[in-house]
Amino acid sequence: MASNNSSHAEGMPQLDFATFPNQIFWMVVFCVVLFIIVKIFIIPRMEDIFANRRKVIDGSISKAEEIKQRVKEIELQIEKELSEAKAECNNILQTSNDVMKSQINLALEDSKKATAELIQEAEKRLKVLRDGSDESIKKLSDELVSEIINKVTATK
Repeated sequence: MASNNSSHAEGMPQLDFATFPNQIFWMVVFCVVLFIIVKIFIIPRMEDIFANRRKVIDGSISKAEEIKQRVKEIELQIEKELSEAKAECNNILQTSNDVMKSQINLALEDSKKATAELIQEAEKRLKVLRDGSDESIKKLSDELVSEIINKVTATK
């Protein structure tokens, strides 16, 4: 029950100087217990978490560096193989060009020979035809002359 005693101060009980030592004691106990809980349980767990994170990050970085090195090696290998393939391609192209040129030259020589043979055969035929035509013309002209003479003499 409420009493109206003047020995008690009116206002907030937290600000009553008579309860300060009790409040300070419990505040110190609470802070010490909180410090011990944080020091024993929370900080080691956080250190483990941070250590694991560092390990994961370091492992990832080392794997990334290994992959980067592998990529560089693969790029160098690809460039080397590409240059070898280009050189081989150029070599094959040059060889095929040389072969094609030689085959074209052989074909041209063969066609020149065949053409020359055909021209010679045609000239022989023309010579035969000319010789035959000269003889035919002589025969025809002789026949025509004799026929013309016969007709001219027969009409007189």
